[in-house]
Amino acid sequence: MNYVRGFAPWLCYAALSPVDWRLGTSAAALAALYLLVLQLRDRTVDLLGAATCGFFVVMAGVALADPAAALQHWICALANATLATTALASLAVRRPFTLVFARAEVPREFWDSPRFLSVNMVLTSIWAAGFTLGALACAAVVGYDHSATVPLVTAQILAFVLPFAVGGRYAARARARAAQALA
Repeated sequence: MNYVRGFAPWLCYAALSPVDWRLGTSAAALAALYLLVLQLRDRTVDLLGAATCGFFVVMAGVALADPAAALQHWICALANATLATTALASLAVRRPFTLVFARAEVPREFWDSPRFLSVNMVLTSIWAAGFTLGALACAAVVGYDHSATVPLVTAQILAFVLPFAVGGRYAARARARAAQALA
């Protein structure tokens, strides 16, 4: 459930930004701030949650200060670039952002194993690649025609669906190998 809750700001933005980007970014910022407060209270702040909060607080500030800002057209590319940078930073410090989600599904005795870290380094790399490609695709679409909604939505969906599918298959194979090694 924490996995789904972590996407709440992105879902708020996706649902409300077609109505008005100020509404979408503001709702996302409030959701992200709320989640960050919960993490601070529980002393479980993760890089992805903090980056999401920072991104939407800045975007909401821009949207409220200048509703006509051209930046609104670039949020898709900027969001993916922020997520890619976050994923890459988590890899650089060897604390892949997927650890937070994996620990919710894997027994504690495996958390310190090199294999667990290795699997999460690969999973985070898959997400980093997806976010990077999403940022580039969104930037290309917006650069060509910022009103091209269908290609933009398609690029955004692919930036999440492909890593989700590939990462899911990789994680399932890793779980199967781990179970086989224990048997």
